[in-house]
Amino acid sequence: QTAPRTGVEELDELLAADAVTLVDIRNPGERADGVIPGAVPIPLAQLRVRLDQVPAGKPIVVHCAGGWRSSVAASLLRAQGFENVSDLLGGYNAWAEAHVPA
Repeated sequence: QTAPRTGVEELDELLAADAVTLVDIRNPGERADGVIPGAVPIPLAQLRVRLDQVPAGKPIVVHCAGGWRSSVAASLLRAQGFENVSDLLGGYNAWAEAHVPA
């Protein structure tokens, strides 16, 4: 089964419409470099024990720095019964690159 992926432009539209829950699974040191506004910070290593902190009721997009860990996190969430879970294509790095001031 192919896992759904969300692109940066689509994520921006979903966030603007308050139509998604964004989960940042990077470690605290990585978040010091910048965050996507509105993201819920839950490091991947803590995700399984902090599932109750993942807001339900909206589609979920998870992101890490580059994309690999977020695919693991999305798979874990789906295995735990969360529906409509995708990961951010290219992770925070892709989002940050798309939002560099001109």
